[in-house]
Amino acid sequence: MTAIKDVLTDDQWQKFVKPVPVELKAGECVFHHPLMVHGSFANNTDRPRRALVLNVVKDGVCSDTDEALLEGTDIIAKGQPLGGTFYPLLS
Repeated sequence: MTAIKDVLTDDQWQKFVKPVPVELKAGECVFHHPLMVHGSFANNTDRPRRALVLNVVKDGVCSDTDEALLEGTDIIAKGQPLGGTFYPLLS
């Protein structure tokens, strides 16, 4: 959540000051819009937290940058459609 605070203006943070928790049981999932501000607090348990993030986009969506879209992923040149190892097309 600190990372989120670091990128929000003071005004935005004041509006975000009351996050709404979504507590999940093992095997459950949550879906949300990609523009929704979201995050999680530190895991203070003695068990690891496991998560999967799956970003889904419409076929034909193109990169708008010459930089990696996500840290550690292959660069897809600006104007080129997403695809490949990190952006597989579902069929």
